Amino acid sequence: MDQEFVMISRGEVDMLLLQLKRAEGYCDKARSPSRKPTQEELMMEPTCFYSGASGYARATLRNAIQTLESNL
Repeated sequence: MDQEFVMISRGEVDMLLLQLKRAEGYCDKARSPSRKPTQEELMMEPTCFYSGASGYARATLRNAIQTLESNL
């Protein structure tokens, strides 16, 4: 069976790993927002909550897919 290889630059791989690990961390620490958010909650980063972490993770996956596809 013949094997095919593709070359992906070290910089691209490092960037993907950084983004994927960050997305994993956001998802791991995410929580539900309060029903009546405090001013402090309103000022928090969106990735502190499930919706923001999920959005970041989706965008990261989309970027990984595009990067892999463009290197095929």
